[in-house]
Amino acid sequence: MVILLLLMKHLKRQSEAIVTKVIFSQKAQKQLIEHATYIYEQTRNPDLADAYLDKMHAYIVNILSHFPKSGRPSEDIIHNSRKLVYQGFSIIYRLMETDIQILIIYKENLPCR
Repeated sequence: MVILLLLMKHLKRQSEAIVTKVIFSQKAQKQLIEHATYIYEQTRNPDLADAYLDKMHAYIVNILSHFPKSGRPSEDIIHNSRKLVYQGFSIIYRLMETDIQILIIYKENLPCR
């Protein structure tokens, strides 16, 4: 019985979400706005552009704050970084001691700037 209780306690600890603060660099913030601007220019719908920006931002924060290592290592792009992909966009980030830093966000078929 004691072993069962210890096992249940251990499993509960493992299933608790790890929440890490996600910080967007100025460059990443600018790139998010550029992507929203592009969507607006194509659709002329500010609500659609705003919704897309919010959805992408929420995806990045939700995934990485709970699963910081979900992206694959991307040493070829930036030293000590990882890459998460969202609808054709690459999100390059770095794990720090207390947070996650979003470094750049770019469309897969376009070069990094």
